Amino acid sequence: MKRGIALSGGGTKGSYELGVWKALNELGIDYQIVTGTSIGSINGALMATGDYDRAYELWSTITMEDMMEDGINLTATIEGMYDQREAIGPFLKKYVKNKGADISPFTAFIETLIDEDKIRKSKTDFGLVTVEFPSLKPCELTKREIPEGLMKDYILASSAIFPLFPMHKIGEATYLDGCYYDNLPIDLAIRMGAQQIIAVDLHTSPAHDAYAKRPYVTYIKPSRSLGTMMNFNHVLLMENARMGYQDTMKVYGKYYGYVYTFEKESMEKYRRAMERFLHRMTELDLLVRDDVPVKRFAKKSEFNKVHILLAERSEKEKMTPREYFLAAAEICGEVFDVDVTIEYSMEHFVETLHKKLADAELRQATECIVAHKLREPAGLIAEVKNFGKEMLVAAAAYYAAQQDTLTSKEILKLHAMFPKELTAVLSLMSLETNR
Repeated sequence: MKRGIALSGGGTKGSYELGVWKALNELGIDYQIVTGTSIGSINGALMATGDYDRAYELWSTITMEDMMEDGINLTATIEGMYDQREAIGPFLKKYVKNKGADISPFTAFIETLIDEDKIRKSKTDFGLVTVEFPSLKPCELTKREIPEGLMKDYILASSAIFPLFPMHKIGEATYLDGCYYDNLPIDLAIRMGAQQIIAVDLHTSPAHDAYAKRPYVTYIKPSRSLGTMMNFNHVLLMENARMGYQDTMKVYGKYYGYVYTFEKESMEKYRRAMERFLHRMTELDLLVRDDVPVKRFAKKSEFNKVHILLAERSEKEKMTPREYFLAAAEICGEVFDVDVTIEYSMEHFVETLHKKLADAELRQATECIVAHKLREPAGLIAEVKNFGKEMLVAAAAYYAAQQDTLTSKEILKLHAMFPKELTAVLSLMSLETNR
């Protein structure tokens, strides 16, 4: 049975695909076909020849200067553009002259990066997508269908993301980036004979939602945003590569988690904490149910805002107890600003949370809230606005709960106004079971 890898386009987001490749190597998952669009065609060409080290070197050293003459880092933030204000003038002049950015460095870069002879000799088949202009006719080409000597040209054509990059001419024909037809070429992989597909998307919302549900498609997509498509910040590129690795390992059951990444082995020790959390959730259900006015046909369970927040983490119709527990732990991590980029044992994760809670400044602020503000919603809101941190609300409620001063009435106020913070508190209180 042939397995194909379909790689999405997305500019510098493509470092995510490097991490996916690393995970597949560690898992011992082989493939016979690789298809790609735009940056996916570049990564795909390297995957077709098995040149992981070359791909790693590409993503660990690539700069804007490798892509454009007098280029600018398109971070999509006002601050980022302001920092490059002196470079914007020369960039725009060349942009108008070339009908797109001056990508002569990128052309030279592809010339040295891609080994056409090695691709053709590889046992792994390779295909890419581009679009002919002005007809907008899609061109899905395998390596056998690409004329000898033109492999690099067609990779450049697949990557011609007009209007940022100029269109690419091959002979008398002009081509656009393949994303204008199919940014994730699963169809092409199937046409090339793949019976199982590993589809690597670079967007949090699937490009092919229907394929994502097919039993023969393993769909891998980012658990959080990869940023903009032309951001060459190396910290971000390596974080995205690590995310690709983590997300792939989660898809194949080697790690747990949605946005965070948890080691499987450490979960068994937290079974008691998980059971305690589920018990707290049933208690909250009753509390909310008793507080909701009786309405004909109303489903009172739907009024529990914490349940809604947890359900949003999963694409499943029904979550398992473990998934429910981890979703709450992740919300707790977000509230307390726990680093999302690394792998955690549950012990390490809980230790990190308690280090955050032990911060002297946070403790002082929360003690003030617990002592004077918690029973007055208006005062609480003013305090939160003053500090600007949702962790203050959660920390204040947590310390109140520790001192047995958090009443049912106050829990309902938190539920109504700060359901995310209440989720964090319930998670923390349950995790305490294992300490």
